[in-house]
Amino acid sequence: MEHKSENKICQNCKKDFTIEPDDFGFYEKIKVPPPTFCWQCRAIRRMAFRNMRHFFSRTCDATGAKIFTFIPQGDPKPVYSNDYWRSDKWNPLDYGRDYDFSRPFFEQMRDLYNALPYGIMWSMEMVNSDYSVSAFSKNCYLCFDSGYDEDSANNVTVLYSKQCFDGLNMKDCELCYYCLNTNQSFKTFFSRDCTSCVEVWFSQDCVGCINCFGCSGLRNKSYYIFNEAYDKESYKIKLAEMELDSWSGIKKAREFAENFWKKSPVKYQHSIRVTNSTGDYIYNGAELVNCFFVGNAKNMRHCQSVIYPPNIDGMDVTSSEGSELSYEIGSCGNGAYKCVAIIESVSVSEGSYLINCRNVSNVFGCVALRSKNYCILNKQYTKEEYEILVEKIKKHMDEMPYIDAKGRIYRFGEFFPFDMASHGYNQSQAFDYFPVTEKEAKEKGYRWMKPETRNYAITKKASDLPDSIEKVSDLILEEIIQCEHNELGKHPFECDVDCATAFRITKQELDFYRQMNIPLPRLCFNCRHIDRIKWRNSPVLYHRQCMCGSAGSPQVTGQHFHGTEKCTVEFETSYSLNRPEIVYCERCYQQEVY
Repeated sequence: MEHKSENKICQNCKKDFTIEPDDFGFYEKIKVPPPTFCWQCRAIRRMAFRNMRHFFSRTCDATGAKIFTFIPQGDPKPVYSNDYWRSDKWNPLDYGRDYDFSRPFFEQMRDLYNALPYGIMWSMEMVNSDYSVSAFSKNCYLCFDSGYDEDSANNVTVLYSKQCFDGLNMKDCELCYYCLNTNQSFKTFFSRDCTSCVEVWFSQDCVGCINCFGCSGLRNKSYYIFNEAYDKESYKIKLAEMELDSWSGIKKAREFAENFWKKSPVKYQHSIRVTNSTGDYIYNGAELVNCFFVGNAKNMRHCQSVIYPPNIDGMDVTSSEGSELSYEIGSCGNGAYKCVAIIESVSVSEGSYLINCRNVSNVFGCVALRSKNYCILNKQYTKEEYEILVEKIKKHMDEMPYIDAKGRIYRFGEFFPFDMASHGYNQSQAFDYFPVTEKEAKEKGYRWMKPETRNYAITKKASDLPDSIEKVSDLILEEIIQCEHNELGKHPFECDVDCATAFRITKQELDFYRQMNIPLPRLCFNCRHIDRIKWRNSPVLYHRQCMCGSAGSPQVTGQHFHGTEKCTVEFETSYSLNRPEIVYCERCYQQEVY
């Protein structure tokens, strides 16, 4: 059947959005109706269910032991330690129940979700990493959504790295600090979007560079400062003058570098080995539509944070790996085949409306199931019984939809309602990607959590910390340091709604700062994370034209394909029109950097 584009009004933001012909083909293939939320509101809804880095102290409801969990105090569901939750000491089928056709499906699903014990799916096989949520990690502290790391701390989404601190979206790095979207690099500091760099400071989009400072768009260069070449000795003298071993020097260097970045040409899209795709931060992909932070994927639409192994033929997938023919799924791993609306689940085939399930197939509306088939609301059925009942439930979801307090209607095919999320919007992945104020969140009916009351006995202000690491003694390990944001009296919304207000320096950190000759940080872990997020573009696209040859851009030499005339190439980019950067199309940018 041939389809035409169709315009709709989003139930959530009330803005127009378009369903394209290819979208309709996908919906028919997986047998779901077209969405009633726009792509951004669908992404927000999935992300609202994921707490990536906010720990809460609670008591394990099975053992009585003190544990750290992602579920806040006051949430009705019981919490288990991760080891107990994965054990065979309890049976998820014991919580099974019959389907009630007198109540909407999502009401019944909420009851089941709040009854089942919760454990953190992705925290496993860790050695001396109790205060992290990662997999196969050793000697790590406050590392979240990470894996295969060693001797690292204060990271979010860092993989296969060693002795890296305060990183975000990094892979295969060692001895790196305060980096974003950086891979295969060594001793790289305060940089973003860099690959295969060594001893690089305050640089962006550099590849194969060694001993560079404040550079942008360099390839295989050494001893450059602000894209200007130096000999080895002159470089060392100039770098020493910047006093990068002091906090005052770091602040000045960052200001100089960020001002230089704003005046430098940038490619309209952060991408490598990508064909026929729109979005940003996309790598090794083809036929991607409106995708962000996506790698090793093909024929995916409206996806975010989708990584290894390959993801193919999917739509509305967030923070998942190995998915195929799946729709509206979030935080899933090791394969999700023909799935609809599943969260925090692993190795699922033909499942719908699942939370925290592992190694299951043909299950519907289940929580925390393990190695089961043909279950509904955690109750076991035969194959024939299951297939008949699932079709009746889908029909019932359409005839008796769930309607939330804001009047949003949820039928079959819609993701879980916002009001089922255990976390506040401000504690979820959604806040990192699409930040809003408390007032804006409440107007849309999003859950909002007030920060925990913290009455730390501050022993030192950030402003009183020594300027250089050389003047820091081991006594710093005993101090409770007031976060600079809290010290300055900033409202939490100006930094992070969950500013910790104070922090401590661990022995592991102190050893690293001394080894790298880096001054102590002035912000708590949460505020440093939000600070790094500001270095990446928001996942929103704008239609623009290449600025090469226009007023304010570097003078065109005539070597570009468009000669001395202004380039006329148009594209979709995450650089909005009011951004200061000089945005080039790919051909013009390659002419500048290669």
